[in-house]
Amino acid sequence: MRKRNRKVNRHSRFTVNTAGVVALLVTGFAMVMCYCVLGMRCTSIAQELQEAEKDYKQLTREGDRVAARWAELMAGLDNKKLNLFGLDMDLARQDQVVRMNAEGRPEKGQIAVARARARMASASMAQVVPEAQSRKRLSRGKVR
Repeated sequence: MRKRNRKVNRHSRFTVNTAGVVALLVTGFAMVMCYCVLGMRCTSIAQELQEAEKDYKQLTREGDRVAARWAELMAGLDNKKLNLFGLDMDLARQDQVVRMNAEGRPEKGQIAVARARARMASASMAQVVPEAQSRKRLSRGKVR
């Protein structure tokens, strides 16, 4: 066997630098880890987006159902249909609508509330007056 010539290896153009190889491996590992972390984050964002889109579609369908139901209810209040039953009615005017708050009380400053209270007061007075007159008749003995 021939003896190896060590001078040839000393003068070669390509030498192995262990610090360079380690730096290259660490950089590659860091890039792979960043890729994995970003991939997981994108996957979680995609899942959140799918859930949000699912909720949006469900709310849209529910809104469409409510709008259709409202249109159906409003179509049922046709004056011609009401007249078939002998009811001569119209939809309420804006000043006849009483808006209620969450507590079940009318909101302040509405014209319709003041008118309703005035009507109730006059109606109760109209009932009280005949009763008082009938009492007077009874006390006089003029009841037949």
